[in-house]
Amino acid sequence: MSSSTPSLRLLPVAAIAVAALLPLGAAGASAATADELVIRDAAGAAIYAGDATAYPSFATAEASGGCPAGVRDGARLTVTPVGGSAVVASATVPAGAGTVAVPMASSFAELVPAGTGSAALSVECLALTGGVPSTVTPVATVTVTFAGAGWSIPGAPTATPTPTPTATPSSTPTPTAGAPSASPSPSASVSSAPTASATPAPVAGGASLAVTGGSIAAGAGLLAAAAVVTGLALRRRRRERIEA
Repeated sequence: MSSSTPSLRLLPVAAIAVAALLPLGAAGASAATADELVIRDAAGAAIYAGDATAYPSFATAEASGGCPAGVRDGARLTVTPVGGSAVVASATVPAGAGTVAVPMASSFAELVPAGTGSAALSVECLALTGGVPSTVTPVATVTVTFAGAGWSIPGAPTATPTPTPTATPSSTPTPTAGAPSASPSPSASVSSAPTASATPAPVAGGASLAVTGGSIAAGAGLLAAAAVVTGLALRRRRRERIEA
């Protein structure tokens, strides 16, 4: 008895744990379902915003998971405004286990009352009885937000950042601090240039010219002296002749 009593006491705790995990499983399933709905334009490209007044507001809603067994008689598109009832937005199209693409046959402005902030857009798979849906199973849902005349859904890809161009090194090297300058300094130019001497350099042969000039002057003096002496001698002789 003592060994079975603790096991019985744990039963309520296990039940509470299972009950707590159920909403988490449902939330995970709904998130995965919402990711399967892709809205495409007429060219087949995925879009995430558009004109709510356009007819239709987009081309097709695509459920990549397809329809489960038992509800593959057809598929349709519905819009359910917050606090309102679901409104069928397309004709019923064939469905299968592969991707289901349902074309929209209305504009959001026709299906959603003015002033509505958001609505649930769903692809539903159907089991038909006599052409009338007997079982309706939503397989993909996304929330559409309305602002002014536009609509948008989450999931738009972020823009790819533009790479920043790297700086190209200059072809001319920049002299570093302490490096000798390529151009000569003014002082170096002055010192390297030849300077004129204050005293003119003696001309070759100048010494001989100076000696020759002195010799000529001395000779001229001697000749002058000889002329004077000769003149005095001639005058003396002339006097002697007169006196005699």
